[in-house]
Amino acid sequence: MPRLGAPARIEILPEFAAGLFRIEKHSHLWVLAWLDEAERDLLQVIPRSLDDAPENLHGVFAVRSPVRPNPIGLTLVRALRIDGATIECDRLDFKDGTPVVDLKPYFLSRDMVFAATNEQIGRPMDRNALRESLLMQAVNFTGQSSAELERAVDILTDFRAGLLGMIEPKGLTVTAPAGRPEMADAFMGMTRVRLGAGTLRLGEPGVVRLEAEGASAEYELLDDGWRLRTATPPPVLADSSRR
Repeated sequence: MPRLGAPARIEILPEFAAGLFRIEKHSHLWVLAWLDEAERDLLQVIPRSLDDAPENLHGVFAVRSPVRPNPIGLTLVRALRIDGATIECDRLDFKDGTPVVDLKPYFLSRDMVFAATNEQIGRPMDRNALRESLLMQAVNFTGQSSAELERAVDILTDFRAGLLGMIEPKGLTVTAPAGRPEMADAFMGMTRVRLGAGTLRLGEPGVVRLEAEGASAEYELLDDGWRLRTATPPPVLADSSRR
């Protein structure tokens, strides 16, 4: 199963189909499933993206591992199309045939917490995995992809992979080019920077500047892409034990 899931469909049994009445009001749905093949007798695990080392051990309630006393899976999906009792989803990270036990609508008024924080658990396996994750976050924030959004994704991918060893940086400051709101929105979605917090700034046209962990980089925007103009690595490489 890809880490971020794959396109899928949810098939509702006929006796429950009436429960889908007016579900089209909601673009996104919480899907709860019973992970029937998961282990149930472990309370601590090492997430699959981490090395088998003692410092990587986590309690099952601190991670999204399928291993847990009651193996209930929870995933947020975008409903692309509803055809009778079938819901086509953009991506779902449950194996084929996994029993779905409930569907609930995602509510903007109570489920979206833009100011939430997490400590990073593991790191992306490679540059492509990092880009895929960032792209999903940016699209989830803006609602659709665009050339400007993808350019912002590529720049942040380069900064994290090239200077920060793939970590999710703390204290990131983004200076986005004034007059390019799609790019500013993309950085907000990927990093939670904000104008009011001073972590998002608007600067000179055609330039993106990123600063975090003592590192900085400046990118020049070109007609058909971007190029790294200057880069300063962190004084000490980011702590590899941060998980």
